[in-house]
Amino acid sequence: MLQFLARRILFIILVSLFIVFFVFLGMRMAQNSELAEPVYNLARPSQLAWEETQSFLYNVSRGDWGTYFLPDTGAVPIRDFLLETYVNSLGLLLTALTGAALIGLTLGGIAALKKQASLSLLTFTVLGISVPSFFAALLFQQAAIRYQDVFNKRLVSMAGFGWDYEHMLLPALVLTARPLAYLTRTAYIALTHTMQQDYIRTAFAKGQRRLWIVLIHASKNVAVPVLTAVGVSLRFSLSSLPVVEFFFNWPGLGKRLIEAINNRQPEAVAALALTLGLTFLLVNLLLDVMYRLIDPRLRSEG
Repeated sequence: MLQFLARRILFIILVSLFIVFFVFLGMRMAQNSELAEPVYNLARPSQLAWEETQSFLYNVSRGDWGTYFLPDTGAVPIRDFLLETYVNSLGLLLTALTGAALIGLTLGGIAALKKQASLSLLTFTVLGISVPSFFAALLFQQAAIRYQDVFNKRLVSMAGFGWDYEHMLLPALVLTARPLAYLTRTAYIALTHTMQQDYIRTAFAKGQRRLWIVLIHASKNVAVPVLTAVGVSLRFSLSSLPVVEFFFNWPGLGKRLIEAINNRQPEAVAALALTLGLTFLLVNLLLDVMYRLIDPRLRSEG
């Protein structure tokens, strides 16, 4: 386990280094594209990006995340708003993923135990995974506007920040759509496969109740693919986060990231991208550790 953790921590460090480097390189190339005579040789921009990466990581190790320049207030330390925006995004992500996990695993489990997947369930999973986030956001917003026009009553807030039902419902629904569809399909496939195993048939032959067999015997083998699906769902939500936050004016990491890119603030982009990347990498590390605690076969492999 210690060797596994050491390898994964080294991997996280290398990926974090590449995230910061490619952010600075991308911002350099964006600035280069706006010049009257763009330079197409990557050698010089790559060298400058590497120097900026070293400087940025050295400053971060000292607790300095850089500054963000606003037209009205001037230079603002990134650390001042990084924690607040992270909490805003994390709260929205946890709400969406929790709802997706509870509903998706329930729907998938029920469909698997009934030994049939209805056409509506299959259609729902395909649509949920395929629909782009911006289009889902537009559909939900238009539905809320239509509701207000018909009933002359506002159902939810169209945009803005607040830890309440009105402000969180629409962005949470958009972030929930793809994870919900993916978790439903994964739970259905995993539980269907597990219920066909010999040890499950043996448990039925011993006269054990169906609920007991699912909770005690099947759940451990279903846990690994389900946890993997949770990790993939987190990737779905993180990739959709900037669009959702910008669309609904939610003051989180994604919205700040888009603003920093538009304002050509490379330090802010690097800090925000690194925070998102580390969140995903650390959650994946936690899931990998849980895999090995749940499934002894993974512990016995090299």
